[in-house]
Amino acid sequence: MKLNQTIPISLIYFLLTIFLCFFGVPTTNATEKTNSILKVENFFKNLKTLEADFIQVSPSGKTSEGKIFLDLPGKLRIDYSQPNNILITTKGFWIVIQNRKLKSTNNIPLNQTPFSILLENKINFNNKDLIVDLEKILGIIVLKIKLAKNKQAGELILEFSEKPFLLKKWIIRDIVGDETTVLIQNAKYNQKLPFTIFFPDDFPEPNN
Repeated sequence: MKLNQTIPISLIYFLLTIFLCFFGVPTTNATEKTNSILKVENFFKNLKTLEADFIQVSPSGKTSEGKIFLDLPGKLRIDYSQPNNILITTKGFWIVIQNRKLKSTNNIPLNQTPFSILLENKINFNNKDLIVDLEKILGIIVLKIKLAKNKQAGELILEFSEKPFLLKKWIIRDIVGDETTVLIQNAKYNQKLPFTIFFPDDFPEPNN
């Protein structure tokens, strides 16, 4: 007996909808969003230190490499490999940008950058000072964060793998939409880092 192989259009739409919901469309379920945001908060709650290699892609497509160090709360070091000769650290309420070649130092208020969100003593995304959105696509959790009172600071986008739950990259999107992407590699978590990493003595002190 010959089977009728015609598939009803309604069944095709149903199957397509199921596929997109599970594999291609950002998660919109409020409960799942809340649970995923809590996972991100717990990740940072349990994160004491981070040491990793990074690859940075600028809005123009230019790539840079280097090392990143975090010691939470408050301490950050981004050390670019040559030929960039740039070192970024934090000191109090400032982001300190130093150019090794020019021996110059520039200071930016920490609260005017997205980094302020990650360096806080206690990270809480259920905060009226933040605008937070979350998507989940193909096992990747994408958390988008803006400062509600400072749109000039742009947007910080964090991407996590779900299994295991680890920070894989972040994106800084400025006010005009240009994006700088930082890919995290060879990460080491919660290992003791020397204090001098964050305050190198071979650079001029920033002028606050």
